[in-house]
Amino acid sequence: MRLYKMELYKICSKKLFLFSVLASLAIFLLYFWSHVIGAESTINGVKYTGYQAVKMDREITEAFQGALTDEKVAQIVEKYGFPSGVSEHVNTFLDKNYLNDFVMHGFSDGYFHGINDYHVGTCVYPIAETELGKACAATGKTLLLEYAYGWKVFTEVMEVGNILGLALVLLALSPVFSEESAANTRQILFTTKEGASKDIIAKIAAGMTVVVGAYVVMVLLDLILSWCVFGLDGLDCLYGQVMEDSHIIDWNNYRNPSTAYMKEILCYFVFSSFLGMTEMGTISLFFSARCKSSFQSVIAAAMSILVPLLLFIMHQDGGSLFIILNILPLVLLGIALVSFVPDFSKGYACIVKILCCGLMAVAGYTLKRRFLFYITLPIWMIMKGTCWDMMTWKTRYPWMPTATLGFTVMATVIYIVCSWKKYRSL
Repeated sequence: MRLYKMELYKICSKKLFLFSVLASLAIFLLYFWSHVIGAESTINGVKYTGYQAVKMDREITEAFQGALTDEKVAQIVEKYGFPSGVSEHVNTFLDKNYLNDFVMHGFSDGYFHGINDYHVGTCVYPIAETELGKACAATGKTLLLEYAYGWKVFTEVMEVGNILGLALVLLALSPVFSEESAANTRQILFTTKEGASKDIIAKIAAGMTVVVGAYVVMVLLDLILSWCVFGLDGLDCLYGQVMEDSHIIDWNNYRNPSTAYMKEILCYFVFSSFLGMTEMGTISLFFSARCKSSFQSVIAAAMSILVPLLLFIMHQDGGSLFIILNILPLVLLGIALVSFVPDFSKGYACIVKILCCGLMAVAGYTLKRRFLFYITLPIWMIMKGTCWDMMTWKTRYPWMPTATLGFTVMATVIYIVCSWKKYRSL
């Protein structure tokens, strides 16, 4: 426990870590607050902005919340009308509120696709004839009207928080082992009464504590802020109903991610992000154990994220770059497993190490059309778009989400074990 506390203090007391935490927190809070101050609502000719707009939207929604009926839709239109005011400087209707905007998009002939492509609503359709109505009828779910805007903000802010968390974890954990190698103090530490094994375990435990702690704080802070400002209603609404960047899709008879409950997508997103963050931590620890300086370990860990991202941006569907992208996770695991190859002879050991990485690459190439390995990399695990992809693939391949999460857990364990093995064998 003493070693663990020392290692934890060593990580958290660094000026770079403290500065990174404060900078990440500031960006996180500013991004959340931008959603609050950017809110607008017009109710009976009175325009509200910022938190007051959120408060008023929540208030008017309470009167209609619950199972949505044609009568409620008609009452909303009668009381608040359809949004109609536009401006070339604002890419949305100027006089909308949460209720009439929801009715316009889901149950009327009105729409807004841009300043030169919009139509003011003139009539409402029966719920049974709309996409939302058809989706609920096909899936047997109840169409609810609740103020669910907070969950859209929660997911967007969490995604930004995940990206900041990856950078924080990379900077915090990359020096854990490498700074001892750079200062030539590793052998001294190994001669203490606790021994090498306890010292390495303490470093790994402290590093993973930072990862878990940072993630938990981020999620709780996001949840508390969303709860206080927007409330927690809307978990039983459909995903396509809540997210403005999504819509109800009739594919597979409406049984797809757009008709999943919001709480189902959120649970998967939170768990997937947690695994992505812990995997990033273990990758950082591995390269820290492998490299002889903190600078090298930071660069190596960063490249494990940036190179796949660059390949993804550059690739064409089915092209060679995509194949390279998909086998990279297995190559990274091959590099980690090389730590177990004994140095019985420099020449033979080098051949065995090359074969180890080569076999992993061959396995990735062979399975390229059966499993998307690149999805298991941290940069994708923390993205909400990956949750949509996983839920979509689940309709055809029920094993895909479980296999993806399972592979990520396996990779995380391998990186931890290889970190311990590599640092001890240096």
